[in-house]
Amino acid sequence: MEQASGSGRYGPAYSAQMASAIASCTGAISRLDARICVSPVAKAWARRAMWSGYAKALQLQQAEIDEIDVFSWGCGLKVPGRALRTTHLDVYEDFEPWEAALADSDPLAWRDALPLAIGEPAEAADHPPLVRAFDRVRQHARAVGSIVPWLALPFALRDMKMTASPLPCLAGGVKAFRLKKTPQDDDWLAALRALGSSALAGLDRIHALERFYRDAQRAIAEQYRPGALPALLALSHHRPLLSPQAVADRLGLSVAGASKLLERAKEARLLEEITQRRTWRLFLTPDLAAEFGYVEPKAGRPTKEPLPYPVTGILPQPSMHLTKRWQRSTRC
Repeated sequence: MEQASGSGRYGPAYSAQMASAIASCTGAISRLDARICVSPVAKAWARRAMWSGYAKALQLQQAEIDEIDVFSWGCGLKVPGRALRTTHLDVYEDFEPWEAALADSDPLAWRDALPLAIGEPAEAADHPPLVRAFDRVRQHARAVGSIVPWLALPFALRDMKMTASPLPCLAGGVKAFRLKKTPQDDDWLAALRALGSSALAGLDRIHALERFYRDAQRAIAEQYRPGALPALLALSHHRPLLSPQAVADRLGLSVAGASKLLERAKEARLLEEITQRRTWRLFLTPDLAAEFGYVEPKAGRPTKEPLPYPVTGILPQPSMHLTKRWQRSTRC
């Protein structure tokens, strides 16, 4: 649907700085999209990316929340020392519809909920796809005051052929898109740089998740009797924050057996304990533990990764549905 352009100009002024920001952001998105298309941990990454993108959208709604809070909500666990959730307002009410829209194979389904006023003037075709995607978010944010416009950016990027599928970590924008009728060039630069940073962060996270997957394969191969360790590590791809009770419920173990299993993963440096207590312990994957500030990040040049084992089937592809064979395994 087309609409006549308003009194304000369409898009930013294309200075050298703006062109560089657009090229840098577009390149980062392209690299992330290409990596996701071939990654063996794409599904596990997508779940983490949804929590990350939703946290960013909440922050644009002036919610006092950090990524770790959304991750802990997604994993169903409470991290000690974090603020309690508000009881008078459900900030996660839009997560399920967004998750369903991301999983929908129909590329046009999400547009059904868009306001009819959203469209593009004739001159939009002369602008870069990234600017056109941001302008759709800007129009949506001006029409709707909820979190939904910020969550719509991954779909707009997909519609502009910048990604093969919606990448949830690319949700976001800038508050000026909602507050100003005509955003300034500084606002456009802020939006471009923030999106480029999100794409690079998503790329770093998929690198870390793939490294974790390979480390898990090596650790399991070195175990004389791995028992339920493969099931635990497959679970940790999708549920990076774990407790003994959560592991016991999902893997069909006793709480004591789950505690021993988590201790084995900790000794193999595949999980980090983020609580200093004997009961109600919590464990987090090493990459997120360092990113969220629970452990000191490794300084200096990264260590050389050992060669992968020439063995297949050590650690199944991460899946949300654990097989019955894993569930029956109760050895620790």
